[in-house]
Amino acid sequence: MAHILGIPSPKEDMDGSMVKDVFYEENDLDRIVSYCELDVVTTAQVFLKLRNEALLTEEEIKKV
Repeated sequence: MAHILGIPSPKEDMDGSMVKDVFYEENDLDRIVSYCELDVVTTAQVFLKLRNEALLTEEEIKKV
């Protein structure tokens, strides 16, 4: 949906198919948390776009 609406995905480190391996093989929960946080940002951007509202700016998105 984000791609169709022209909203860039901020996820560069991994994709959903990698979560299991990152958890069970690398035991890197922080990496999974970051991945999920980026999903939330993208979902919020899609929601705003569908409501014809301004998208969040980088300053409005809290970096962890």
